[in-house]
Amino acid sequence: MEIHITHGQIAKLKKKLCRKRVLIYGTGKFFHRIYKDFNLAELNIIGVVDRKYESNRFTQGDFGYKIVHLNEIRKQNADCILICLENPYRAETQLKPYLNKNKIIALNKKSPLSSAIYNLSLQMQKIKNRKNFVLIKQDGTKIYNPKIKNLKVNLRGENPRVEIYEPFEAKIQCEISCADNSLVRIHPYNTYQRARILAGCGNTIEIGACTTIGEACFYLSRTKHTKVKIGQDCMLSSGIIIRTSDGHKISDKDGNMINPPQDVIISDHVWVGARSMILKGTEIPSNCIVGACALVNKKFKEENCIIAGVPAKIVKRNINWDRNLPPGDN
Repeated sequence: MEIHITHGQIAKLKKKLCRKRVLIYGTGKFFHRIYKDFNLAELNIIGVVDRKYESNRFTQGDFGYKIVHLNEIRKQNADCILICLENPYRAETQLKPYLNKNKIIALNKKSPLSSAIYNLSLQMQKIKNRKNFVLIKQDGTKIYNPKIKNLKVNLRGENPRVEIYEPFEAKIQCEISCADNSLVRIHPYNTYQRARILAGCGNTIEIGACTTIGEACFYLSRTKHTKVKIGQDCMLSSGIIIRTSDGHKISDKDGNMINPPQDVIISDHVWVGARSMILKGTEIPSNCIVGACALVNKKFKEENCIIAGVPAKIVKRNINWDRNLPPGDN
């Protein structure tokens, strides 16, 4: 059921909490969206509680608030604890041993009021981002928020942008998802069978003209400020995975990160074989072929090579390729 809420109802909720000493439990994406869109800074927030703060690497909480550990909750004399999680029930059980007589208010997607706030927030973002998906026709005309057959575009957060230049064709099923300050730019004469492009905060994906994709996934959703650049006239087969990070942090014994995200660069006229995996830090020069099932995870400098294997290495030099079928296969 679709729920509608007015700004008056939001003001009423904030009025209920004004002059209260509020402690926030849960500082994930849900809290960030509500906080920014409805100015929760007006509340008297005395601290934030989140399991991610239990490690010593944080010196202050989200939006600069004081970090409060679970065993310190009773000392804060909070009037209420605002739970900003999708599932508050487990949180209430976790909090119970640490509470005095604090009132718990569960602000989550499952309650009618906060669900409506969240939905309204999403609607506001869609209105702000409605000119951030643009189809650029061959004569330079721009069509904002276009309908393209077999293509689904999802824009989230502040200033995500998708630019597609005609002609473009999505033959079966394609999806583009962009978060804050990310950019996906697809140059003309691209044809995709199946593609899933996920661009997290501040990431850039640029695909050159005359490139075709059988089936590929671009995973840039779990990192920030990285880039994938694919040149002109490339051919990506089926089952391709391209990533600019490992998705999780790996540290040495001193806690220093040893697997930072890195850009991926694929130059002009590269054929990527089926079920290949292109990992962070990869660079593939022009006129190369990536063999089927290869795992590519480093920079190559020589053009006109076949790169294959796990991990990939150069297996043949002085080659080239074209899209024409071999004789007898026509």
